Amino acid sequence: MFLIPFYHTTVSTLKKWLIGMTSIYIISLMVKIFLPSLGAISSILDVFSNDAMLIFIMFLGGFLTAKSGWLTHIQELSKPIRWIQLASFLLFVGFSLWIWNASQSGSSNVDSVTSLGSLPTTLFYLTTLFLLLENKKTMKFLTPISRVGQMAFTNYVAQSIIGTAIISIIGLEVVSPKDILYIAVLIYMIQIIFSTIWFKFFSMGPLERLWRLMTYGTKQTTKR
Repeated sequence: MFLIPFYHTTVSTLKKWLIGMTSIYIISLMVKIFLPSLGAISSILDVFSNDAMLIFIMFLGGFLTAKSGWLTHIQELSKPIRWIQLASFLLFVGFSLWIWNASQSGSSNVDSVTSLGSLPTTLFYLTTLFLLLENKKTMKFLTPISRVGQMAFTNYVAQSIIGTAIISIIGLEVVSPKDILYIAVLIYMIQIIFSTIWFKFFSMGPLERLWRLMTYGTKQTTKR
């Protein structure tokens, strides 16, 4: 029930929140990268540039997109979406090169640069997906993937659990970048299969159901 006021927030207020939180996140990371020796201030910057902040920004972005109804007007918004796709792609390439150089030189800023690059990377993936989904054949082919997104909260939490289980079963003590790639693909395949089967019987994911229960305070029907 404590989330009800947030769900009734206006689109303009959500935009202000998203711009403000994103600005704070980016500035905090930039300061950490270019001014690393700030003593006690570094601890404050860590609070505003951690994964929880990024997740909240992603949540706000998704909620704003849904509340604005942009997903139902992709064809009308195709031109600005293509511009965002192009700009985010160039930033994606730039950050990829930056991350690679930082990792090769043994820089301590690899994590911060990766976090900073996650925003344009996400924008590029999403705009590309939006444009692809305008094609009906592509939409049908990608339906199993969309099922994963329909229970994003559940799958996000499950990723860590499944990943830890796989690493434990395999017995890896040190996880290399190649191992991470293989494990990520395996996790995603598991989630596609699980999500597809789940939605044959239920209308929302288990954690999404819990979230709605906490938001509205009433039991929601989830069976199909």
